[in-house]
Amino acid sequence: MEQAKRLLWELAETNNTIQSNGIFNLADEQGISKRTLENAKKELGIRAKRINNTWYWELDKIRQ
Repeated sequence: MEQAKRLLWELAETNNTIQSNGIFNLADEQGISKRTLENAKKELGIRAKRINNTWYWELDKIRQ
């Protein structure tokens, strides 16, 4: 869980919004499961939004 949160924090430093597929791919490369990543997303208060047919995570909304 901590590794997943750290990944999201690092992504938030350089991105306001990022495609969810990209986040899942990065997490998979680091051995983080999709379920763990989703739980970290929930704990950090990250919201997903759909633009056209693609889902994005709003990383600028991360709670301290």
